[in-house]
Amino acid sequence: MSSTALADEQDDGAPPTKYRGGMLRLGAFAIENIDTRLYFGPADLPLRAAIDIRRDLGIKDSLVAFRGNFMYRFSKHHGMSFGYYKLDLNGLRRLSRTIELGGREFDIGLDVYTEYEEQIVKLAYNWIFHDEGRVLLSLTPGLHFSRASLSVEALGTGIGGGLGIGEREEASVTAPLPMLGGRVVYRLSERWQIVGASDVFFLDRGSQRGHLTDTHVFAEYRMNENVSLGGGLNRFSLDLQLVDKDVAWDWSSVYTGGYFYLGLHF
Repeated sequence: MSSTALADEQDDGAPPTKYRGGMLRLGAFAIENIDTRLYFGPADLPLRAAIDIRRDLGIKDSLVAFRGNFMYRFSKHHGMSFGYYKLDLNGLRRLSRTIELGGREFDIGLDVYTEYEEQIVKLAYNWIFHDEGRVLLSLTPGLHFSRASLSVEALGTGIGGGLGIGEREEASVTAPLPMLGGRVVYRLSERWQIVGASDVFFLDRGSQRGHLTDTHVFAEYRMNENVSLGGGLNRFSLDLQLVDKDVAWDWSSVYTGGYFYLGLHF
């Protein structure tokens, strides 16, 4: 370590190890009220062609998913974080209207089986500009990778005929989005702290536009030097429109859930 970096860590008289260490959170994300709409197909169709995965396809609006997060602090002012979770949903439904996916029509009255997957990966740099007393404040610029995939399989023949049994249409989109976030930690005592964080993204550039917000607040109890328990609330909202030549992607996803985790410190 250079003398400059060492001075940076010791400028408040603290030992160098005070600002160095990592934390791994392993938990469950209990999500309620999943509201997701997708459209993939010709760009000249109106927004009403979007598929509501709950109302149109019978996919449930709640689940419990694994969620992990890793953070490492290199020095007094610098750190990094990585987060991941994945939603796997499926449903059966007799269509009450004709839907279109990837240029193919699924007729009204058709029985369909649907699989929907959503993955979120976040990678961020943490600039900790204040860590004194009870309060820690940081900015967290980084990348937010969002991926959605939808698969619809015909289980019969609709009123208008068309697709046969077992025919399937799939579509997926991956959106690497730059984000800017902030994090606040308030230490109530040696064992209890409150953490609030939010990531935001806005895009309006020609055929690409949308926004993202990912906000959570939770309480954490430090059981000992190496283990903590925590829980709180998380709200996620994404609205993204992409047009590539004559093909359009319209993706809107909003949900709220509780996050409960075991923290391992080292």
